[in-house]
Amino acid sequence: VAHFIPDIMPVVCSDQCRIKQMVTNSRLLLGVLAKCGSVRVDSVEDFAYGSQILVNTMDKVCSRAALQGEEVARRAEKLQGHVSYSLLWYNCEHFVMYCRYGTVMSFQTFQV
Repeated sequence: VAHFIPDIMPVVCSDQCRIKQMVTNSRLLLGVLAKCGSVRVDSVEDFAYGSQILVNTMDKVCSRAALQGEEVARRAEKLQGHVSYSLLWYNCEHFVMYCRYGTVMSFQTFQV
């Protein structure tokens, strides 16, 4: 699973083993405050961390057609690593929309 999270660790540490460790709440919060994040690739089990996963496709509300799986993966891999993060301007939903539909937007931020 490729996903984008707020993350302070890549800014303060270059040790890839430490960066790949489990992400804590304080690590996430510091990433939000510092406006930095990272695109990670984790197993489904690590990503879910014991929770049920619900697939939320935006196909019904997005005016663009979903891209093919290979293109989605290519876009996610291209962004892997450190990326600027913003709750309003570039968050995890923006990342997913870019990878899956080729547009950078967040329906969640429209509701704010």
